[in-house]
Amino acid sequence: MHMYSAAIDALPFPEDKKFHKRADVVLSGMRKLRGALTEAARSSRPSPAVIVALSGVRRRYDALMTQAADAPGSSVGQQLYVARINAKLSAEEVANGAGLSADLLDHLEAGEAPSEEDVSKIQATIAALTGTERQEEFGHNHEEPAESHEDHQEQHVNGWDESLVGDNPG
Repeated sequence: MHMYSAAIDALPFPEDKKFHKRADVVLSGMRKLRGALTEAARSSRPSPAVIVALSGVRRRYDALMTQAADAPGSSVGQQLYVARINAKLSAEEVANGAGLSADLLDHLEAGEAPSEEDVSKIQATIAALTGTERQEEFGHNHEEPAESHEDHQEQHVNGWDESLVGDNPG
């Protein structure tokens, strides 16, 4: 877990274009570690160290997913995960209540995009869990107009507005 903690601490600011790519790598590794620790916790040999480690991984994972879901360009899986965690619901409970498969939620969390037929169910689920009425888009996961994207190069550099850190020395 020390390696993941160091990687999390070294992530760029959420506004940085590289944030999601780097956070996704860390989250993927943490999902694997969480799975291994979950299996170890199910073993017949009691081990308080395993459950303490599992708890720590889950806490850091939840915190990073929350940070990623709040960042510009977040995925629907990140947003759905945070909504269900904040609602204190399991993936299976949310899937059953939304008419989705629990496997789909796992795939969305891992970064896969939903099918067209699942989009409205997912939007309604996020809106219901967060108490929002936004049904047209997934929070921050919207595309900028092409003109805006092409006319402006990277606007933020590690959280600083480019106008503040530009080439003008004075």
